[in-house]
Amino acid sequence: MRILHTSDWHLGRSFGPVSLIEHQQQFIDWLVEQCGESRIDLVVIAGDVFDRAIAPTEAVIMFRDALLRLRETGAAVAVITGNHDGADRVASYDHLLDLSGVYVRGGYTNVGEVLQLDFEDGPLDLVMLPFLDPQAAPDDLPEPVDPSDDESADNSTADADDAFERRIRRTHQSVLDEAISATRPNLKAPRSIAVAHAFVAGATVSDSERQLTVGGAGTVDASLFDGFSYTALGHLHRPQLVTGTNTVRYSGTPLAYSFSEEHSKSITIIDMLADGSCTLEEVTVPVGFAVRTIIGTIDELLRAEPKSAVVESFIRAIITDRGVVLDAKQRLAAVYPHVVEIELKPQVEVGSETHSAIDLVNLSGVEAVEAFWVASVGEPPSDNQRGLLHQAIADAERKVES
Repeated sequence: MRILHTSDWHLGRSFGPVSLIEHQQQFIDWLVEQCGESRIDLVVIAGDVFDRAIAPTEAVIMFRDALLRLRETGAAVAVITGNHDGADRVASYDHLLDLSGVYVRGGYTNVGEVLQLDFEDGPLDLVMLPFLDPQAAPDDLPEPVDPSDDESADNSTADADDAFERRIRRTHQSVLDEAISATRPNLKAPRSIAVAHAFVAGATVSDSERQLTVGGAGTVDASLFDGFSYTALGHLHRPQLVTGTNTVRYSGTPLAYSFSEEHSKSITIIDMLADGSCTLEEVTVPVGFAVRTIIGTIDELLRAEPKSAVVESFIRAIITDRGVVLDAKQRLAAVYPHVVEIELKPQVEVGSETHSAIDLVNLSGVEAVEAFWVASVGEPPSDNQRGLLHQAIADAERKVES
């Protein structure tokens, strides 16, 4: 059988001030065509269908039409909710939709469920693991027991804990561990697929992802997915296999949603044999704008003759002029029609060298102070002024050391 893995559509999102609704529709049109041409049996959408919990009407209609068109190709469709989605809204008709061959799951309602689907070459166990907010877990959700931990093995201790204390202890790792553990006794077919929305440790992030928790507590171990023939992940925007695995993969977003996403966008097609063995193919998404960052003075950027690939990209312009630059965005739009972000980062002189403000973090204390002086005053300090600055820095450093 053939499985198409995609995720993180973020329908309704904008790129800066520019609506992406047309680009997202182009992606869906291409995806439906790809689904038919590649004879896909199952389409998997691993969360963050929408960009926010209460999605705009046009995004809801777009998603509804996408499901109808995907089903018309003959493929079944499995959808989970992500941390951006409103689980109670997206999955409100889950079991009713099952009758149509579209399987939608969100929140904790169906934790532990295994859907046993039949395809021409045999059965497949489908385990759907939407984003599970540990603070929203039901109070009766048990906690995975660590046999090596005497306290966790003591049921009387667990029974004595109140619901509030259990909520504090819960993490993404613990609730997802419990959800997956509940499915394992129900896995019957020789092959299986897990669909999850989580931040798996070892994967590479982008700037446009919303943190699940602060300080890394939202990460989960890839070992949770051991035993599944393939794990289709959502949440991170870069397509990638999770470090140390062969079948635990993020498909990434279909479009670029930040300037950190200069990598190509893709979907993943999985050819899965009846015994669960898989081969993976990454298919580049040919629609939507790429993102580019250009750097230079306003005159340098205006004189440039960019290639068509750059012109048809969302542009962030980092302008390095030291003086005031008027109407930068309007002027650059004549050369780069899709410029959406302007950053003013003037070059500053330190001694005989010129540095971009981007590099100032690598300067010594003395160099950084002199750079700030030049940026503020417009010329290097005199010998007397430099001597006073150096003395002040030395005094401050001695106080810190003492």
